Amino acid sequence: MTGGNAGEVEIAGAPSDNTTGGDVIAAFHHDGYLAELWARPDGQVRCGACGVTSPAASYSVGRQRRLEGASDPDDMQLVVGATCPDCAARGVLTLQYGPKAGQDDADVVVALPR
Repeated sequence: MTGGNAGEVEIAGAPSDNTTGGDVIAAFHHDGYLAELWARPDGQVRCGACGVTSPAASYSVGRQRRLEGASDPDDMQLVVGATCPDCAARGVLTLQYGPKAGQDDADVVVALPR
C-alpha cells in the first residue's frame, strides 16, 4: 500500500502514477509551453498568444502526455505541448478523449499531427 517515496500511498488496483493534470501542465510551462491553446469546432485550435484559429494539423506537436482517472478510467485527458503555426508561440492544449470527449476535442485529437 505504501509507495517508494515518503508519504506516497499506492492503492492496489488503482492505476496511477500520482501525477495530476496540474503537475503535467506545470512541467510543460517549465519547458516553455506558456501560451494557452483551445480546441475549436471542425478540428481547429485557437492560440491564446495571437488569437488566430488554425487547423490542428498545422500545429507542430513537441510533446504530449496522457492522463487517465484512477477512480474513473473513462476520465481520459491528453495534454499537448504545441507550437502555433501563425506566431510560433509554444502553448498547452488540454483535451478530453475517449467516451467523455466532446466533439471539438475529439476532432482536434484526430487532426493533430502524430
